[in-house]
Amino acid sequence: MAHTKALDVRSKMIGVLMRGARLRAGKTLKGCADLLACSPRTISQYEQGRGGISLPELELLASFFDVPVSYFWEEGYDVPEVGAELPPGDKFIPLRRKMIGVLLRQARLEAGKSQKECAKIVDVSADTMSRYEYGKKPIPFAHLETLASFLNVPLYHFVDRELAGTRLPVTRAGDELLSAEDAWPILPAEIQEFIRNPESLPYLLMALSLYELPKDSLQHLAEAILSITD
Repeated sequence: MAHTKALDVRSKMIGVLMRGARLRAGKTLKGCADLLACSPRTISQYEQGRGGISLPELELLASFFDVPVSYFWEEGYDVPEVGAELPPGDKFIPLRRKMIGVLLRQARLEAGKSQKECAKIVDVSADTMSRYEYGKKPIPFAHLETLASFLNVPLYHFVDRELAGTRLPVTRAGDELLSAEDAWPILPAEIQEFIRNPESLPYLLMALSLYELPKDSLQHLAEAILSITD
């Protein structure tokens, strides 16, 4: 099918970009595999355009290679480097996969498209599309790129974003937002310690993304997380 051929070509292009960035950064297949909690063979397959690397994996590798994640596509979005320790791949990737699934479902519903229509665009079954949305199956980056275009949302919509400024909203009764200066003293000591730790930044960014989701999307994400038993 034409769609399949185009997706295969895109996957190979991503693989070439991935290998080029890895070599320029002086990273090994094993180093990349350790980061993503997979085998060096899997990394090699990704570089050959096989296996369907996902956006969460590309996000980690982009930071590892010291390039913006936008390096892997042509829209020109620039994701700021955060300079913190990278989170463990075996924890980061599954949660990001579920969050991307929620955002994909939300974008599909807002565009008035069915799972069957979306599945046809990327030559998969409606069941596979459902698994994408529930985070049960990783979405190959080339598929996500195609779906973003079909649903008329920017690819950056699905990217893990940097914490906006240094303000962490905390509310009083009545949902009145406190300033960062007023909020900090009332935070528990263990929360303050967690926020001060640079290694916590990826998790704070993830929390901000959850905070910004509509309530129905949060409910869908919770259902997706609870539905995963492996």
